[in-house]
Amino acid sequence: MRRRLGTLTILIVLLCLLTGCGLRSGDDLYALPKTSVEYESLQRALQGLLDSGLEYAAPLSGSNTQPVQDVDLNGDGIGEAVAFFRDSSGKEAGLQVYLFAQDEDGTYEVMTVISGQGSAVNSVTYPKLVEGENRAVVISWQISSGIYALSAYSVWQGGSQELLASQNYTRYVVQDMDQDGIDEILIFHLDPSDVSNNRAEYYGYVDGGLVKLSEAHLSFDLASIERIRPSRLAGGESAVYLTGYATDADGGEGASSIQITDILALRDGSLVNVTRDESAGSSLSTRRRIYVTDQDLNGDGIWEIPVLSNSYERLENGTVCVSENFYLISWVQFDLEGNQHPLCTTYYNSSDGWYLMIPEEWKGQIALARSDCNEGTTVERSIQFYALEKENPELDSQLQSDPVTGNAVLSNTEAKLFLTIYKNTGTDRVRRSSMGGRTPLEIGDDNSVYSVSLTGDSLSGWTAETVQDNLRIIVTNWSND
Repeated sequence: MRRRLGTLTILIVLLCLLTGCGLRSGDDLYALPKTSVEYESLQRALQGLLDSGLEYAAPLSGSNTQPVQDVDLNGDGIGEAVAFFRDSSGKEAGLQVYLFAQDEDGTYEVMTVISGQGSAVNSVTYPKLVEGENRAVVISWQISSGIYALSAYSVWQGGSQELLASQNYTRYVVQDMDQDGIDEILIFHLDPSDVSNNRAEYYGYVDGGLVKLSEAHLSFDLASIERIRPSRLAGGESAVYLTGYATDADGGEGASSIQITDILALRDGSLVNVTRDESAGSSLSTRRRIYVTDQDLNGDGIWEIPVLSNSYERLENGTVCVSENFYLISWVQFDLEGNQHPLCTTYYNSSDGWYLMIPEEWKGQIALARSDCNEGTTVERSIQFYALEKENPELDSQLQSDPVTGNAVLSNTEAKLFLTIYKNTGTDRVRRSSMGGRTPLEIGDDNSVYSVSLTGDSLSGWTAETVQDNLRIIVTNWSND
């Protein structure tokens, strides 16, 4: 049993190595080395289909993009083969998915054929949608550019059953929402003609098919979907985090830079959008105009949302001038009732690829500036942290507008530099990381070196070791579905 599955895996690897993204020629198949009876059997079956006028049409996206895929659909430890074809002759349905199974002597026979209309197979997944060992086949058909339809099938030797009839959709995700070991499907719809109809539909298996169990509104101002990520809520419940771009209420300039996250979960068995404010029709608590993605910051399996904590911690005077805004970001988790649970606060430096965990007592007490310099082939980028002291304790610090630059400045304060973090790249990066009393940090990569210098009295008694413990490299750790 294991030998058969291993042999098929070798076969699939060989087929995919042949062209990378798809197979074009039947002659190429015959040029492959003969490795086993099983291989030769599947090779003959595939070659027969190619000779009949079919051509390979591998899925365009997702994690399964090979033209021939090895999948154990019935859980018996013996892999089935799933092959994707297009009939360019027009005699049959445009797209055909062939499923092959092995008999007792290892010969491959056609189990069933799934036919679909459209220009291509957009993606395919094999979730467990029904109790037992069998896996379903979920196919996204590309009907035309930007238009997709979703279908799901259960298959067996000699036949198949459509579990989900073709559903048009904007995006979808497969997730075990009720945590019973069986997957469900969430289908998302954005309706530009009626934004109040933006919605998520929750499908589960009932009496032989997938039916819509419930649905929830998405934010009415969600104009596009950028990312979908299965994760958990603060209480451990399964959830799906949907992040996209929203529009200003008045459709104003720069609307495309507004990010918003809807969080979908089950409450009493029904799908809910836990972050959506019902009176506003939108997830106001996750709406933000910052270029920072939501992510699992501490690696506990629960997604955190970045919430702007303060946008004016910056210093600008006669000696230090900044050309950008600096933000402190609070990272929060959400529970099933939509309550926020703060995790930490960071200075998040997207430009240089790092962030620093900030003590809560620093909030409102620091200002930031940056300094960049290029010397030959060496590039140095640094961020300076200043401690703010009020010149007159009876007066609050205020934001005022600089008459020359128009930028906001902090007035009625005295600032003292206490911390600088450097990032050096180029041939001289190692030497510069140790010059002028700097302490190199044990982070970075082969192309960059980080270091720190501490000046005067440090807030909270920080040392170079403290900076080392609280500085993180930004890592992109999730992708689009």
